Amino acid sequence: MAKVNVTADEFADIVVAFLLDKLLNPEDIIPTNKEFDKYMEKMKLKGMKSVSLTYYLDLDTNLRVAYKRIKDTFEVGKSKNSTIYIYPNKESKEEDDKKSNMVKRIIKKLLKKEDISKGERNMLVESFGGKDE
Repeated sequence: MAKVNVTADEFADIVVAFLLDKLLNPEDIIPTNKEFDKYMEKMKLKGMKSVSLTYYLDLDTNLRVAYKRIKDTFEVGKSKNSTIYIYPNKESKEEDDKKSNMVKRIIKKLLKKEDISKGERNMLVESFGGKDE
């Protein structure tokens, strides 16, 4: 059984890989869903194939590999189970850096035995998932 861990943004990229796979191999990828086949045919006529291929080629290699690990679940004649764990997107790098710098300043103050402000205390408590008492 294949297991893939992705963020919400990465899951969207895996969906694009699935759709491209369906466009390129319509008889191999979930051929029993006729309504989905009609939808994909309309999308193909609207030019989705070339746009999806371009997007797929720009994807991170790790995401392409992640899709290939679960691809067998969608193919005809293969009975492989897959699990996709989708996690919330991580905070932006700027936000992480801001928190990291704040924690470093607080730790320096604590090591020097200086008083920290209430805001700094709250930030430190929140960073470690605790409750301020």
